Amino acid sequence: MTTLTISLYLSGVSQARTVTDISPPIGAGLGDVLCPQLQTPVTTPFPNNNNSVSPSPNQILNFPGLSCTPKTFQTIAPIDTKLFVEPSGGTTEYFFTETVVNNTSSIWDGFNLKIGFGLNDEFAPPELILVPFGFAIPDFDFNDSGSDPQPTSSKFTQLIQDGSFNLLWSGGSVAPGESIDFTFSVDVPDDLDGNNFYNSFTIRQVPIAAPVPEHNSTNGLLGLLGLFISSLAFKHKLT
Repeated sequence: MTTLTISLYLSGVSQARTVTDISPPIGAGLGDVLCPQLQTPVTTPFPNNNNSVSPSPNQILNFPGLSCTPKTFQTIAPIDTKLFVEPSGGTTEYFFTETVVNNTSSIWDGFNLKIGFGLNDEFAPPELILVPFGFAIPDFDFNDSGSDPQPTSSKFTQLIQDGSFNLLWSGGSVAPGESIDFTFSVDVPDDLDGNNFYNSFTIRQVPIAAPVPEHNSTNGLLGLLGLFISSLAFKHKLT
């Protein structure tokens, strides 16, 4: 059971949010890397600019920012980054760029980005949270109509958008020591009925390791048999 605490209060006016700060990333995927405990301030020159066809002018470049950029994975495990928000009065769209480094011993054949709430063992995606009627939460903003910029990856070619809160990349590989670049957009929406459900949200990222090929015992046996037959033939030739 995931324990989750979300700030919840009511307001008399319609609320929305802009991102104000980004916390240092944490999580088992960092391994023994110690990220400097520096908050990254975020500037939003165009609040409430929902549905930009081109990348939003509200840009969060080199995500997560001042701490542990580029994001380096030492193990195949999640890294969570918390973004703090405040009311603004409409839905604000952000364009993210990010570089991720594979410092694990595994080849990646996929990569997953999730939006949720909480960190580490207390992280919960929206589908596990009973969101009351009238509340809206952040989501990855793109669709097939061309009204929003599509996410991009420098290594993977296939993308599955599983709902509005999950991006699953595949169709490529990232070898140990290599890096990969991503871009994506996030909507930070207004609530209905003047509600203000949260004061922060989390972007969780985790690589997907390629499966290790299983040893084929039949091929191994045939190989040993071939060596045995070759050895017998060589001895017969000597005699």
